[in-house]
Amino acid sequence: MQDNKKGSRYTFDSFEITKENNKAFEKAKQFAENADSEPLAIFGVTATGKTHLLYAVKNAIEQNSSGLNVILTTTADMVSSLTSIINNGGTAEQFREKYLQADVLLVDDIQELAEKEKTQNELILLFNAFYESGKRFMMTSSLKEVHHGLKERLISRAFWGDHAEISKSYVQVKY
Repeated sequence: MQDNKKGSRYTFDSFEITKENNKAFEKAKQFAENADSEPLAIFGVTATGKTHLLYAVKNAIEQNSSGLNVILTTTADMVSSLTSIINNGGTAEQFREKYLQADVLLVDDIQELAEKEKTQNELILLFNAFYESGKRFMMTSSLKEVHHGLKERLISRAFWGDHAEISKSYVQVKY
């Protein structure tokens, strides 16, 4: 997901604003425009536009601040990366260093870390490092409740900053 060319089509201009997602849209836009932004978490069920907003943030930052290193990734990619580094004799510190190279870290689908305690612990350390260094991070999740296998400490990192919920899908999902 990190350098997905099709992600370039997702911009703030192409996002369909509704009353259910307006707050998330505004907060994501503010996050993209303000270098001093606090962490941001966007919660919402499937097909609410969370990933679209992450790409829009990435595209806006890269367009307006080309000197910043922006990493957009999924938790699945992060789990794979951590596993690969450890399996090849590396350390968790090397995993964190990989992402700490970013000025802005955008993480999609944090709920996929449910029941993956070691990776959650690494993300907590990573988010702590981002927060302490004044770097920006944003995450999305389709789950807000901790009882779904996410550590309260991981979810609380989002609330150091700001959050928004999207209450209704705007994309028609076909099953």
